[in-house]
Amino acid sequence: MGCCQYRMYLNGAAATTAQLARFEDITVEQEMDMAWEARLQVPLCVDTLGNWSAESDAFLAGMARIRIEASIGSGPWVPLIDGTITNQQNAMMSDPGKSMLTLVVTDDSFYLHRDETVRSYQGVTDDQIATQIFEQVSQLASNDVDSVPAASNPGHDTTVLRGTEAELLQQLAHRQHMHAYVLPGASPGQSVGCFKRDPDPTQDFGLAPLVLTGTGRNLFQFLSDSPAGQTAVFQSTRINLNDRSSDPRTADPTQIPQFGTDPTQGPSVNRLMRPGQADTVDNNQAVQNASQAASFVMKGHGEVMKDTYSSVLQPYQNVQVQGVNGRLSGAWLIQQVTHTLTRNSYGQTFKVMRNSQSAGDNSPAPSVPSPVF
Repeated sequence: MGCCQYRMYLNGAAATTAQLARFEDITVEQEMDMAWEARLQVPLCVDTLGNWSAESDAFLAGMARIRIEASIGSGPWVPLIDGTITNQQNAMMSDPGKSMLTLVVTDDSFYLHRDETVRSYQGVTDDQIATQIFEQVSQLASNDVDSVPAASNPGHDTTVLRGTEAELLQQLAHRQHMHAYVLPGASPGQSVGCFKRDPDPTQDFGLAPLVLTGTGRNLFQFLSDSPAGQTAVFQSTRINLNDRSSDPRTADPTQIPQFGTDPTQGPSVNRLMRPGQADTVDNNQAVQNASQAASFVMKGHGEVMKDTYSSVLQPYQNVQVQGVNGRLSGAWLIQQVTHTLTRNSYGQTFKVMRNSQSAGDNSPAPSVPSPVF
């Protein structure tokens, strides 16, 4: 595997060699359903006149834009973050060589979480609301929105926004079991607003497998939690006040896309939808959404070997885990990644989750019908 490279864009232009030399360690935190954030360290020094460095550099000022991309070997350039400097943390020391400026860069979801307002949406679906919100933010060049079914309960098709656009998007995503987030675009300053479902468990994102043991080992460790009896099946009954008819719905766990072949250990528990929770969502879709969200009980986390793992991990993508026991091996959904870039290494730690286990070595033998006499 080749070494890792990274490049940086400052206010939309490629950073010069002199500008790149100003930065020390870089950490990028990426997590599902959260704003992505980077922290860049810039050493500070003071001249004989008492003037501190970095004070007058425009590319280090608040609200300046920074984009960071990484590539391993001959692999593609993967954007880690594209956003604005939202905080400057100065640590000024009297001892030489210890002063440090830390720049905090937030992705462009920052612009969705600034102005509060009250707004009503009537007769439109959640995906249409998400599209309207994304199109109103000039910093978002495009959007990627999955469609959702219309509500099946007449008279409950109004959504009222009170707060920021980001808060409404989070409400919509929660009730649809979807994710509202912003990703870096293909070019600097071209961020994409996303309102998406979980990826299909069979979807291949081209990531190298995470291997703990055996040939191709590239993990230091893989730690997991596999709770038993904690998945949930949701129920909801909707009453029509005009004719007093009822519409009871219970989620069907077999219709939830599974990341493994076998259900998690232990029976599921029964849960009731809270009053009003499903008013503006199709009743059947509401119980399925809630059950699918509750199905991701298996969690894992670990760290890849520097200069050994050949892909750049990203949340909202699937990755294969190999070299662990048979129950845990298979496809996992990436939930969180921390990228650490220094002058001589590139590290990645990650969190993953899944909603079912693989067959493993302890799966029961196939049943054989008894002879009929």
